[in-house]
Amino acid sequence: MEPMVYSESVARAKTAIRETITRKREALGDVERNEKSLSIAQRLFDLDAFKESKSVFIFLSLPDEVQTEAVIEESFRLGKEVFVPLINVRGGCLQVARIPSLDIKFVVGKHGIREPAPEVREIVSPSRIDLVVAPGLAFDVRGNRIGYGGGYYDKLLKEISRDSIRVGIGYDFQLLDLVPHSDFDEPVQFVVTETQLLRCRNV
Repeated sequence: MEPMVYSESVARAKTAIRETITRKREALGDVERNEKSLSIAQRLFDLDAFKESKSVFIFLSLPDEVQTEAVIEESFRLGKEVFVPLINVRGGCLQVARIPSLDIKFVVGKHGIREPAPEVREIVSPSRIDLVVAPGLAFDVRGNRIGYGGGYYDKLLKEISRDSIRVGIGYDFQLLDLVPHSDFDEPVQFVVTETQLLRCRNV
């Protein structure tokens, strides 16, 4: 019975952290959010793994998340391929969709997340990803990540090449000393906030 007790305690702890971080993100004003997001983007651009990547998988941000448009535009400017997540509801996983620009037609999918419209959708293999920029509600110095609870990114990170670089981005208050995690959770190798570019200790 011990593994079940541990699993339930981890789930409760994650829920509490999600609620706390969600409130803090919602409290940010538009100007502060945009300033922090631009600082995060600049630190990401300084990362050698970003400079050397030929393709970037990155989320299309929700209003309270770190805004990713600057990263996407810079990736296009540098000639990188840009991939975005597409939730496969039936399969319970993320698909990888290539976008040629931010000027294509997008629709609102599951959880309010923007995704390429069906008529412009190009699904590619996860093996084409050089660098993943992952969202999260909390990260720690070892690279452990708390997502939104669907397990979508954990599944994707298990599927991509072990040579692919995984970067989590968030605000300073989303970087904690330790977050609860289980064997199913996939860590990131770097965490970028508005004041830090952290190489995680366990990966």
